[in-house]
Amino acid sequence: MQLNTQTITITSEEKKALIAKTYALLSFGFLLMAVGTLVGLNFLPQLLSLGKWGFLIVSLLVTIGTMFLALINQRNILGYVFFSLFTFSVGFFDAPAIAVIFNSPVLIDIFWQAFILTAIVTASLTAYAFISKKDFSFLGGFLFTGLILIVIMAVVSLFWHNKTLEFLISGMGTFLFSGYILYDTSRLVHEKGTPIEIAIALFLDIVNLFWMIFNLLEILKGEE
Repeated sequence: MQLNTQTITITSEEKKALIAKTYALLSFGFLLMAVGTLVGLNFLPQLLSLGKWGFLIVSLLVTIGTMFLALINQRNILGYVFFSLFTFSVGFFDAPAIAVIFNSPVLIDIFWQAFILTAIVTASLTAYAFISKKDFSFLGGFLFTGLILIVIMAVVSLFWHNKTLEFLISGMGTFLFSGYILYDTSRLVHEKGTPIEIAIALFLDIVNLFWMIFNLLEILKGEE
């Protein structure tokens, strides 16, 4: 009986350590993202000189590349190095969008509305996942299918600018990434991943949720 109690205690401590480490990484990631944005604002001419397609290709190569390297090395020190580079680069390449937003009083208002809504949704879903302790792994297939659909729609929107399509992408994306927050938090609760892997997943969930809500509010504001 004493052995069983000790085993449970060790498992509980390991779980707490996993959760603490994951959220510490996630917080550090958002801090580096903010630093990356500040640095990127000083390189706006260089970023804009790449052109629309050049900027898109370079930003995807850098962010996806560093994320991929972080996942490959998630069980050693290099994983933390590439995780840091990944989150920094996301902020760095968001700099042009942030510059546009903070030069418009209307967009600044929408930015803070989206920020608050994202925080509320994230906190609510996180709390629900931890309190209910339900395993939401069954959502994986549905969420992945939805993600593929949104990626296809986003690619189409690059060539065909249509407000209805953008509204659909933003609306579906808001629900999709809300679902992913629930799904990835559930993975953390049930210890289905490493701190780096889950921190990257939650980082992407929250960042994408923010931009989906922002785009949705911008479209709705424009139609008022």
